[in-house]
Amino acid sequence: MIKTSTINDATANANCIFDNIPKKTKAKVLTYGTEITAQKGNIIFFEGDSPDHLYFIKEGKIRLTKLSEDGKVFFLQTKKSQDLLGELNLFNGFTHRFDAEVVQDCKLLRFDRKEIENLLAKDTDLAACLLKILSIENQTLLHQFRDLIFCGKQGAVFAMLIRLSNEYGKKISTGILINRKVTNQELANFVGATRESINRILKRLIRQKIISVNTKYITIHDIDFLKEHLRCAHCPFEECTI
Repeated sequence: MIKTSTINDATANANCIFDNIPKKTKAKVLTYGTEITAQKGNIIFFEGDSPDHLYFIKEGKIRLTKLSEDGKVFFLQTKKSQDLLGELNLFNGFTHRFDAEVVQDCKLLRFDRKEIENLLAKDTDLAACLLKILSIENQTLLHQFRDLIFCGKQGAVFAMLIRLSNEYGKKISTGILINRKVTNQELANFVGATRESINRILKRLIRQKIISVNTKYITIHDIDFLKEHLRCAHCPFEECTI
């Protein structure tokens, strides 16, 4: 269930887009927002919905998913605390091209798109800050598709292992433990592959002693092997996550 309530000054601890704008502008922006709580499993918007709102995630996680014509689910991105949601269609007026599913109970600020557009037209500080965020988001998506298109399914799996290690990794004596259960089906959804192809890629990595898997927990023993394959040294991002 999605619940709404009027926000108050306690919301002023929100950061990210609000961090680099003047306090007066920040206070003004927050007056436009409505606080929303959404439970795991809720859908914030569906593919094809009109982009009427912009969201700021205060707590929780939301996964952007795409359903192919043949029924395969593709995980595009996971939005987390301090991220914006719905920003990609803020100016173009196109309908949403993916579903936004809550995967961890959320608190969000919801802003009316037209009001934000009017505010951006009047406030250059806020507009510049949002443009910077949009630029980073575009680069993130481009690198994600680069991994898939130019490096193939295997490269996309390598990229996901690196992203998961950045987000959930724990250094141990034998390498980096991804301290979260990861199923082959989940990896398949992230890279747009079948579970069977993921099985083959992981088995190959296990034989080469690049990784090991114990009850769905993956340990990366040679992360440099994965990074060299993807040419991570040329990547502009210091740390990429899912």
